[in-house]
Amino acid sequence: MNSEWIIKRLTKLAATAPRKKISNRNKLVIFSDLHMGGGGKKDDFVSNSDLLIYILEHYYEKKDFTLVLNGDVEELQRFSFNKITGRWKKVFEIFSRFSKRKALLKTYGNHDYELCCKKNYPAAIPVTEGLTFQYGEINILIFHGHQALRYPEFFYLFSTLVLRLVANPLGIKNYSVAYNSRKRYRVERRVYHFAKQKKIIAIIGHTHRPLFESLSKLDSLKFKIEQLCRLYPKAPSKRKLVLKKKIISLKKTLLDLLKNGKKDHIKKQSSLYDSELLVPCIFNSGCVIGKRGLTAIEISEGKIRLVYWFDRNITQKDAGLNKYFPRQLGRSDYFRLVLDQEDLNYILTRVRLLS
Repeated sequence: MNSEWIIKRLTKLAATAPRKKISNRNKLVIFSDLHMGGGGKKDDFVSNSDLLIYILEHYYEKKDFTLVLNGDVEELQRFSFNKITGRWKKVFEIFSRFSKRKALLKTYGNHDYELCCKKNYPAAIPVTEGLTFQYGEINILIFHGHQALRYPEFFYLFSTLVLRLVANPLGIKNYSVAYNSRKRYRVERRVYHFAKQKKIIAIIGHTHRPLFESLSKLDSLKFKIEQLCRLYPKAPSKRKLVLKKKIISLKKTLLDLLKNGKKDHIKKQSSLYDSELLVPCIFNSGCVIGKRGLTAIEISEGKIRLVYWFDRNITQKDAGLNKYFPRQLGRSDYFRLVLDQEDLNYILTRVRLLS
């Protein structure tokens, strides 16, 4: 159960966040945790920078999406703001184009916390702690997620000093809650119970772990296997063969995940945030600095999606495990895969009635 401090903090965040009504005509894409640095080996953004630049210009900008940057966009704990903007001019030019058509929104995270006091952000937009989108009778609250930890401001200052004075000179890798399964689970659990209590949808980043309908990867695999098994008995013969292959593949992926993961880590991943009825009230867009590509949350045409972007050098072995298949973006080397998709009204009904 959440303690009083987290309820008060997130309630205040929700009350003060800028509010905007959206409908099925709106198109949003939510990215989190770019961690843009100064370039070079210590800049985690470098590996997926070309991918992000390309899909922003050739997909989301062309399709008139509103771009939501949900915290830790700039790695200000390690690099100066001027060094970041100087190295990634192309990215900030794209941000500015979204901003000019009033299609850019930005929150701050724990790694770019000082932006809350910055008045001259390059894209000429206000940087806020959170954003609220009202869709029908339900509010969708978007915030980075570090607010679910105690004393985030103190740890920002402390960790900034450690990273700049110790880790940077020694070339030590950046530390994040994303590398700590216990803290990651704790953040998600606190946000889940808050969102359930308030009957809202919360979309966060911070943990770098994609979540869809409050389900972890392990839970999602179990759920998909169960769904396919329900479809199998009444399916036509040809469809049965397809379903059988998918079930076998999903089962193998599930068993590999259990076999290769540490016991405590898997226990946390497989534990639902609620011992009762799970409510689909928390989503996580993952991160842009993934080893095999980047993930994002899309809201458009009355649907909410968890999407995965990758290049042709990444194996497509998981492509056949979903009800959707990767699509190449034009003649580029980049592919888009819908990992999960659901009708937004269906999710909102479950949140409203099951919370």
